[in-house]
Amino acid sequence: MTPYLKMTDEEARCLAWIHSNKFTVPELFWKKFYPDKSFQYACRVLKNYSSPDRGLLHVQKPHRFLNSYYFLTAGAIRVLDGMNRILVRSTRYPVKINPYEREHDEMVQQVRIAFEANGDLKEVFWVSDFEMRCGITPSAKAQFLEGSLDKANWRSHWSQWRDKSRRTPDGFFEAEITGKKYGFVLEIENVPNPEWKIQIMVGYLENSFPDDFKLVVSASRPNAIRMYKALQLKIRREEQSKWFISYLERATTLPFKKVFHSLTRPIPASQPQQDPAA
Repeated sequence: MTPYLKMTDEEARCLAWIHSNKFTVPELFWKKFYPDKSFQYACRVLKNYSSPDRGLLHVQKPHRFLNSYYFLTAGAIRVLDGMNRILVRSTRYPVKINPYEREHDEMVQQVRIAFEANGDLKEVFWVSDFEMRCGITPSAKAQFLEGSLDKANWRSHWSQWRDKSRRTPDGFFEAEITGKKYGFVLEIENVPNPEWKIQIMVGYLENSFPDDFKLVVSASRPNAIRMYKALQLKIRREEQSKWFISYLERATTLPFKKVFHSLTRPIPASQPQQDPAA
C-alpha cells in the first residue's frame, strides 16, 4: 500500500458518507449512490475500493449467509482527514463494528437514505449516532462543513463538545420543508423496547433536544402502535405535539409529509398521514 492513497472527488464523497455511518453493506451502498444502475455494479465498486491495490475499505463478513460489511481503512481515514472531507478526533483508531448493533444500524441507514432522497425534504444536514458518539455535535459538524471549525482546537477539547450523557439519538437532521427549516431527532426501534428504556429515551430527547421534532420509527406497525401508547403515557400533554411515530415500511417508501403520525391524534383504523411540520 502506498503512503498516500489516490481517490477522486466522487470517491471521497462516497467514502465520507460511509464513514459517517461507520460502515455500509452492498444493498445500502447501491440504494444511496447507484440506484439507477444494477446491484452488481455497486458490488463491483465496493470490491474495487476494498482491493489491495486501492486499500480504501476493509471488508468483514461474519458469516457466509450474512452481509459483507465495508468500512474505511486507516489510510483512507488519514487521506480524507487531510482533504478536510471528514471530521475525526484521531486518525489512529480503527473502526469497530458491534455485532449486536449491526441490524439496528442498518435500519438507521435505510431511513437516512430514504430521507436524504425524499422530495419533501430539501438541504438535508445529517449528524449520525456514530458521529455524535465521537463528540461531533450538530454545531461542530456545521462549523466544519462551513470551514470555520478550528480542528486542532476541537481535537484538544472534543470531550467538551460531546453530550455528557452516555446516550445519543440514532440521528439528528435539519431540512427545509416548503421553504422553512426544521430540526428533527430520530430514534429507531428495531426490537420492542422495555418501558424503562423508553423512559430513558424520552427524558434524554426532551432535555437535549427541547425545540426539535422527535421522530420514532419502529420496525413494524404493531410495534409502532405499542410505542405510540407508551409515549402517550410518558410525555406531558403540552410536549406531545413535538412527537411523531411511524414504522420502517412507511419511512422508506412514502413522501416525508405522509410518513408520521402525531402523538396528539388518535390512531384510526387505517394508518394516518400527518405532516410533522404542520
